[in-house]
Amino acid sequence: LALLPRGAYLINVARGQHVVDADLLAALDSGQLAGATLDTFREEPLPGGHPFWTHAGITVVPHVAAITQVRSAARTLAANVAALVRGECPAHVVDRTRGY
Repeated sequence: LALLPRGAYLINVARGQHVVDADLLAALDSGQLAGATLDTFREEPLPGGHPFWTHAGITVVPHVAAITQVRSAARTLAANVAALVRGECPAHVVDRTRGY
C-alpha cells in the first residue's frame, strides 16, 4: 500500500488474504489511501463489529464481484431500459430497507 501514489483508491475483489486489515486501516487513516471498496475479506463473512463496516473511507459491497457475461448483461440492461420507458420498476433494484 505504501508503494501506491498518495491518495490512491483501493478496490479489492480478489479472494485470499493479501490485504492486511490493520495495514489498510492505517493507510486510510494516514491519507496514503483516499478510500477503498471491498468485496472480499480475510474473514468471510465480515464480522458485524469489524471496523470496515463503519470506517468513513471504506465502502463494503455485498460480495458480488464477478466476470460479466456480456449476452446476459445486455439482455438484462435492455429489459430494464424497456421497463423504465413503460414506467415500471426495473429488475434487480437494491432494497436498502432489506439491508442489500
